[in-house]
Amino acid sequence: MARHGGQMLVHAERAVELYEVYQIFGDEETQLLPQERALEALRVTGVNPTELDLDNAILDLEKRHPGYIEFDNFVKLCVGEWGELPSGALLREAFRVFDISNSGSLPVDDVRKILVGTGLEKLTEEEADYMLEKLPVAEDGTIYYQDLIDLINSI
Repeated sequence: MARHGGQMLVHAERAVELYEVYQIFGDEETQLLPQERALEALRVTGVNPTELDLDNAILDLEKRHPGYIEFDNFVKLCVGEWGELPSGALLREAFRVFDISNSGSLPVDDVRKILVGTGLEKLTEEEADYMLEKLPVAEDGTIYYQDLIDLINSI
């Protein structure tokens, strides 16, 4: 993505990918993306906003077709503030806040507390345990948070 004259430019391959996703999740009759399918469509493109962030963005962007998102606004959501920094980088920065020793790892119990107790979309104890079971634990009882980020991005 680049900027030209204050406008965001999208590479042709990315634009085609976004259009295909828009068509798959869009309403055949209106040729628009229903708001209730927007979060799922965005996540397919690799963009992972919270439901609250998406609702606020749609209120700001979509005035002509309440309840629907036009393609140009879908592209703005995909390459705007959520699309500029990959979700892995955002997660890495979030985990670094808790990584006082700057080792790239955190104790398993701390990771569980973070997953269950922080963020707008908190996990249940069962969901956190399920994720943690899939990760290698070092001898000192820590998890490299890059492994957790890779797992989250694969889901």
